[in-house]
Amino acid sequence: MTNTDILLEDLEDVLDDATALPLSKKSAVDVDKIKTIIEDIRLNTPQETKQAKAIVDSRNTILEEAKKEAAEIIKKAQAEARDMVARDEITKAAQKEAADIMANANEQGRQFIQDAQNQASEILGNATTQANEMVTSAQNKSREMLSAVNNYADDTLLSIDDALYKSLQDVRRIRQGISNAQNKHS
Repeated sequence: MTNTDILLEDLEDVLDDATALPLSKKSAVDVDKIKTIIEDIRLNTPQETKQAKAIVDSRNTILEEAKKEAAEIIKKAQAEARDMVARDEITKAAQKEAADIMANANEQGRQFIQDAQNQASEILGNATTQANEMVTSAQNKSREMLSAVNNYADDTLLSIDDALYKSLQDVRRIRQGISNAQNKHS
């Protein structure tokens, strides 16, 4: 119970102890006691108001900091997502390059066939083998890069999830501390 509450109860006691005036609905009270109690209420109210304002300001500061931290985490997650998209585009570019290499190898094979029918078979075989190896290599690299991107995305999302969980835990702990502080002051 706050000092103000105690003083208000004292004021009620003074009013309850008031003497009724005969032939009237009015009562006689101890004016000096009432004035003293009112003065004490005035002296105590600013202090309790300051304490309440400090608690509210502290809560608002904590909430603002939590919002800023959450916004920063979201900003980092968006940057990571953009990086992952860029890596996926690199994988697509590698596949396109492999397809271009295959097309070039086939074109070279046709030209060699026209130039020398006797050597065309051997050149075409070498070009096809080389193209197949390049495609296989490009596909393997593409799979490796895609796997790395997926692993990176999973790790990033787990770390973001963990950071958000820890931030929420901190906010809950701070809110509990504020609640406990308010309960102690009540």
